[in-house]
Amino acid sequence: MKKFLIAAAVAALVPGTAFASPYYASIGSPNSLQHTAVTTALNLNDLDYDDDPDTPGFDMEGDADTIGGAFTYWGGAGAEGQRYELRYQKAFRPSEGSRARVLIDPILNVLHVNDGQTTILGTLSTGVEIPVQPNWLITPRVAYGVSDNDGYFGASNEVLTLSATSRYKIAQVGRGDLTIGNMVGWSTTTDIGIGKKLPFYFKEDVWAFRNGIAYQLPFKGRMFGGRQGSMRASYTWTKLTGDPQAYENVHEAALSVGIRTREVEQKSRAEQLRIGLIYTHGTSSFSHDFDYDAVTLTVGYRF
Repeated sequence: MKKFLIAAAVAALVPGTAFASPYYASIGSPNSLQHTAVTTALNLNDLDYDDDPDTPGFDMEGDADTIGGAFTYWGGAGAEGQRYELRYQKAFRPSEGSRARVLIDPILNVLHVNDGQTTILGTLSTGVEIPVQPNWLITPRVAYGVSDNDGYFGASNEVLTLSATSRYKIAQVGRGDLTIGNMVGWSTTTDIGIGKKLPFYFKEDVWAFRNGIAYQLPFKGRMFGGRQGSMRASYTWTKLTGDPQAYENVHEAALSVGIRTREVEQKSRAEQLRIGLIYTHGTSSFSHDFDYDAVTLTVGYRF
């Protein structure tokens, strides 16, 4: 608590410096509820799941379930720790014949700092995926996040995020497909009483602009017992504006391999396993000595 009181006093004198903590749980940190919401809104690390590799569009076959996990080792601002993530996504048509899909994403994170502090962060994100064209999707979303943190992890523990995302796919660029992603989102801290009552509450509002590109390349041959696979590389940049934040620029480079675990005639129901690595670098707006670096191992299973 003493550490938090000092940080709060510094924040009053120099906006943004007290939030140079890489484990700040609400807004601005790459480990925060706000960052979880915007990375869920625009996630270019996952496979574009197509029935036919010769078609230019995204998967539009309807229902899908995805379960995933991630382990992150992070360091920055003189602190190190781990983050454990479990997520699930349910995608379904709101009505028969509808071309849109409803997406529901509950996400659970356990954030640990090596000095012994731990907090749990939960986010529920929901959106509607709307096909403008077969190769262009627009997705408005709303996300609400809450954590069980005390003052050690920040002065707010409830965050509301509204966002709109565009994904545009260009098929057959070389042997692979190129996807361009853009997102704009607005996050604000709230205090409706679901989270813990904290000794301090800072009202914060921030705009996030997240843009990226991904290239997916199918393997020529078969792997793992003759199964079909692909490799996907992506780069994403997140820029924050509005209230001063410590990490206003976050860069992510990712590489993943996807494996179709079984192939059947109805390919839209085929299972898909994806394993990947993400390197994240957050540039501190206070001092480069506070820059954030992390490596994340991801596993996802779609069925």
